[in-house]
Amino acid sequence: MRSMKKRYLAALLLIVCLLPLAGCGKFECDGCGKETSGKKNKVTILGETATVCDDCYDSMKALEDLFK
Repeated sequence: MRSMKKRYLAALLLIVCLLPLAGCGKFECDGCGKETSGKKNKVTILGETATVCDDCYDSMKALEDLFK
């Protein structure tokens, strides 16, 4: 009975320790301001580095292609 309590406690502690890692993928896009998850794209605009979502990154790449 005592070892079963230890197993449950160990499993609970493991879950509690892993929960903060679940939210690491979220960030706020510097382009549109939305909070999103997924891949962070780094772009440099006028010497400043910004983190943008995939949609903003695709839009910026399309604009870049227009001016080539």
